[in-house]
Amino acid sequence: MSKVRLHQKYDDTIQCFFFSSKNYNNSEWQKLCDLINKTITSLSQEYIWHRDEFKVVLPITSGDKNDIPQHLISITCFGDNVEDEWFIVYLLLELTKNYPDLIIQIEDNDGDFLLIEAADFLPTWANPDTTENRVFIHDHSVHIIPPCIIPVDSILTLNEALQILTLKSEETKASPEIQQAIFKRIGSYPQQIHENCHRTIIKLPVEIAAVLTLKPSLISYLVSTYCSLDALDAKLCKDIDVDDGLNVEIKLTKFLYAMLVHTRFPTGYRFKTMANDAKTKLGLKLICAYKKMIAKSASDVFSTPEYKTFINSLINNGYFKENLQGSVEYTRLLANAQTYFSNMECPISTYVCNIINDIKSTDKFKSTIQLLQNQSDRDLLEEDDDTWLNIHPDQLNVFLNDRYGKKNQMKNNDPITPHIINSDLTKFLKETSDFEGVEKVNTENEDETIEFNSEQFVSCLERMLSIISSKDVSDDSDQSDFSDECDNSIEVNNVNVDQDRELASKLKTTDKGNENDEETVLKNFIHSMKEEGLSGPASTVLKTIGINKCDLIDSDDDE
Repeated sequence: MSKVRLHQKYDDTIQCFFFSSKNYNNSEWQKLCDLINKTITSLSQEYIWHRDEFKVVLPITSGDKNDIPQHLISITCFGDNVEDEWFIVYLLLELTKNYPDLIIQIEDNDGDFLLIEAADFLPTWANPDTTENRVFIHDHSVHIIPPCIIPVDSILTLNEALQILTLKSEETKASPEIQQAIFKRIGSYPQQIHENCHRTIIKLPVEIAAVLTLKPSLISYLVSTYCSLDALDAKLCKDIDVDDGLNVEIKLTKFLYAMLVHTRFPTGYRFKTMANDAKTKLGLKLICAYKKMIAKSASDVFSTPEYKTFINSLINNGYFKENLQGSVEYTRLLANAQTYFSNMECPISTYVCNIINDIKSTDKFKSTIQLLQNQSDRDLLEEDDDTWLNIHPDQLNVFLNDRYGKKNQMKNNDPITPHIINSDLTKFLKETSDFEGVEKVNTENEDETIEFNSEQFVSCLERMLSIISSKDVSDDSDQSDFSDECDNSIEVNNVNVDQDRELASKLKTTDKGNENDEETVLKNFIHSMKEEGLSGPASTVLKTIGINKCDLIDSDDDE
């Protein structure tokens, strides 16, 4: 579904601006736009978009305002499937390889999501407040304009940034770690297109089967429409009968297939035929979506609220200039705007209905129906195994740890010994924390001068140990003295006072001869974790250093 929205606001969208190091006039920009779209079509020929198809357009209004140079634009809604967003990143990188003069700026609802993906490898100066007009895709690489070229406290205009990228492209290339993080997230496209798809057999009326045969990408909208059905739509589907349906092979993404399989029929739906086989059930769901979609086909696209918003936006941007309404030039501009709106910004339901009506009016549609009805090899249709829908908990844990877990967590096979507990806790105490959480000490810059008051630190540490070994950790006077002296040297932001006291009381030991015994520390931790239930200070500290509560308790049970 080729559709780009330039004036309407939607969630889950990715916005791209295409600039060039060359000076193009309007006709040359249009030619470049056509070439880019042909390349995109070639690279994404077998890709099934979840919502909007990625397409580049020449803005209908001038881009010379606010010091923005002439450009192409694309605003694509990817909906619930974030994989579309990263496939677009792959396409952009390929486009800059084929068109070396292109400089592309990209962002989504979260901002510079490329930097978010590479957050572990960003320089210390980079944050949302300092990277405006500094992040681009150019020459098949991610570029970040560093402070050594333009200081972060200086305002960097878009024109200045484009000029820097043109003249100093080698100096603006992001580090290899950042490049690798982005390319890793992209995956193995274009091979990954096939890995993300699933073939299944669905029983459908011949009309829907012919439409999907001629326009396979419409399956994404049918599935999305079905998942949004409610009880009010039940009356559209009360006379559905699939007895005369045909088994057809449908290709859709795994994401769409999972949505279709796991979304139940809304309350109030009654069908003439309700078989228990999966083919008929999936067919009923798609028929419901098709009927709801067709029911909106009679609406006038130029009387919708979206069209009025679009025209008002053009008026406010001076699109009609000083031409009077009804004049020849005004009429010409209005016709261009209506054509643009029909193709790019009309409601997606109306857009899809127009596509279906266009398909049904062709001779190819009639011949496709005859071909489907005359096919005699339907028993030979094949579908993919869908056991991938069932994910084992271990597989989920591996995925989550690989994607979001700490890079230096212990392996499952590593024994949890008293020495490991003591060593990792020592490292944890050497880390600093602020309002964003615990921050690792930068071991790569050990030669840098750090102001550190050793006497105050030792004094605070001694008082902390005395509280742990003390029989009365809640003594107000001792706690007050400790707090008064340490407040000037160490800030503790993430653990509240109650948890401090509870953790200290659980760690203390009455046997003074075992105060430095690592095994005693480990046993006390295990004992405290068993007492605190699902969560508590002991399990929180151990989780921070990469030790799982269950593994620790299991290791104790094994003993």
